[in-house]
Amino acid sequence: MRMDVFVVGREDGYVVAPSGAALPDDELSALGELHFGWIVDSDAAPPRLDWQGIGKDIDARGYSIVPQGEVAGLLGTPQQELSAFYPEFHLRYLA
Repeated sequence: MRMDVFVVGREDGYVVAPSGAALPDDELSALGELHFGWIVDSDAAPPRLDWQGIGKDIDARGYSIVPQGEVAGLLGTPQQELSAFYPEFHLRYLA
């Protein structure tokens, strides 16, 4: 399943929700500033997270909160390869 990952504050934690799903602003406002981070396919992510637990949270309230220290489980590819997915890292070569 494709999941949107939102960053809480200055990487204080992460909110995971199904791609394209509307987040309940009233509930998540208590977390502080939230901005979109990336999309991950839960089937392709390394098995470092309890995706069944995350799925249960999503079924119950539409999203799941993942602590800051668990970010490695939210990455679908090794961190050194992420620049290939983010074009802003390549903008200097377009000029």
